[in-house]
Amino acid sequence: MKEKEYSLFSNVRYIYKTLYDVKPAMRLGVYGTVFFYLVGRVVGTLTLAAAVASITEKGKLGHYLMVMAVMLAVYLFCQIGDQYVKMWSDHYYETAQNREFLMKLVRKSLHADYDNVESPAQQRLLTRATHAVNMYRQGVSLMYINCPLIAATIIGVFLYSMTISFFDWRIMVVIVAMSVVSSLLEARSRKYRAKNMEEQYRIWGRFFYLKQQTTSVENGKDIRIYNMADWFRAGFDRLEVKNMALTAGQCRRKYAVSVSDALFVAARDILAYGILITGVLNGSLSIAEFTLGLGVVAGLAEWFGNMRYHISYLLEGNQMICEYRKMMDYPNRFLREEGMSIPAAWYKQFPEIEFRNVSFRYEEDGEEILKDVSFVIQPGEKIALVGNNGAGKTTLIKLLCGFYHPTGGEILIGGHSIETLNLDEYHELLAVIFQDINMIPVSIAGNVSGRVEEETDLERVRECLLRAGLWKDVAVLDRKELTNLTQDFDPDGIQLSGGMMQKLMLARCLYKDAPMLVLDEPTAALDPIAESNMYEEYQTATRGKSALFISHRLASTKFCDKILFLEDGRIVETGTHDELMEKKGKYAEIFEVQSQYYKEGEVENHEE
Repeated sequence: MKEKEYSLFSNVRYIYKTLYDVKPAMRLGVYGTVFFYLVGRVVGTLTLAAAVASITEKGKLGHYLMVMAVMLAVYLFCQIGDQYVKMWSDHYYETAQNREFLMKLVRKSLHADYDNVESPAQQRLLTRATHAVNMYRQGVSLMYINCPLIAATIIGVFLYSMTISFFDWRIMVVIVAMSVVSSLLEARSRKYRAKNMEEQYRIWGRFFYLKQQTTSVENGKDIRIYNMADWFRAGFDRLEVKNMALTAGQCRRKYAVSVSDALFVAARDILAYGILITGVLNGSLSIAEFTLGLGVVAGLAEWFGNMRYHISYLLEGNQMICEYRKMMDYPNRFLREEGMSIPAAWYKQFPEIEFRNVSFRYEEDGEEILKDVSFVIQPGEKIALVGNNGAGKTTLIKLLCGFYHPTGGEILIGGHSIETLNLDEYHELLAVIFQDINMIPVSIAGNVSGRVEEETDLERVRECLLRAGLWKDVAVLDRKELTNLTQDFDPDGIQLSGGMMQKLMLARCLYKDAPMLVLDEPTAALDPIAESNMYEEYQTATRGKSALFISHRLASTKFCDKILFLEDGRIVETGTHDELMEKKGKYAEIFEVQSQYYKEGEVENHEE
């Protein structure tokens, strides 16, 4: 997909339109910033000259004292006004940043197509977009703060340039040359930073990952038993070396800007002092005019310096906002509101599923994970999807869930392409237990219902926990189903074992009561007896429903209506358990091997 280009002007308009929509009065903050910033510095320059004039001009002391008093009052008013406007603007700006920019990004990431946020490249884009809006002095704030200041400095440069030309045009030439050279060096520094930004974000991402792993309670045992602390330290050291190399390159380029500024300041001061002192000595300038001249020369250099400074930060913020808007504008291929609404009958009975010559690869030029896969699941049918690791089973599940788009063929739900359905409504039809289980740091009840406590039916939660075989463990807790999981938000939160988490996920599926149940290795953490108990509950839970199971333990597939054996991305065997055993093919071979690990008759008797 060709990336959309965002100009500086469009980004400025985008930022300010959003802020003004939230708080129209923020326009006053912008105007106030320009006024107080500009007037305060102009008055500051004039005050010193007025003070000198009050001393040197005889007979006018009272007049100049009055002028100085007015100037000091105006200066003080501007300083107080500038601080007030800054605090007022920051308050509404931070509110707008959180309410609009950050929340829009959160909603985008939650509702984006899964493959739009899953890949490492998209994760890095999301990280960069987040940096633009969730921190002070980052993308949004850099643009909002610096735009009015740039406007003020442009006016200041014009006013002081007109004034300096009264003294000598050569001073103006030196100051302009100083600004041009420094601007070019700063542009070089920004270009270096932009060129290495992707690598820097990658380093920060890996650093954050290592930090998460080293502070994880689950990893703590392995780190200590297998003496992995040195490995983690070495990883941190390698990342730190790379980060320091990039940072050093940025510092060298910034140092070049500082050196050029110092050289030009020296040249400017030598020239300006020479011209102004000569003017005083030959009588063409008064002491007050000499003082004003020095103030204007220093002020003009400061205006140019501030303008460069603010433009530099504006461009830095602009780069971040480009990343933010790139993420916000990244298109979804699956349809939502504009897709076909799900028929009411599908909520009662999931329709026919057909994979028609489906192929899939994760990258455009990558290896095919699924190759020309075709099968049909009839309404109410129970299907077991089996095969060795890497056969493509989980990928097939993700395609069925609408997480990925087939790179070949199509997936039909009730005769309609999944690409044409309202994906949000379609997801309401699915109850899925994925192989990787992540607990949300809320209550057990919240994890089961997927809703806030006020919208959760606690009686139904208890019933589902009981059916899943987890209630006896929950009932002994002080707060029972209202107990929080993990210590992320609650220091009294608890950790569940792997088997308990899988039971919790079963309770979640039971609570949703969707017409289609999808289970990706749902019993991997259970022993054979507990697994058999779990599958008995699955049989009850899927009565009258469609179901698709992934399992490595083939003894648990006998209750399914049909078994699909997947190998190297292809379905190589299809049939019932008995039919596949009679064929004596791949399925029968693996089943015979696995059956040696069960006590003879143990699971079979339990199932009876």
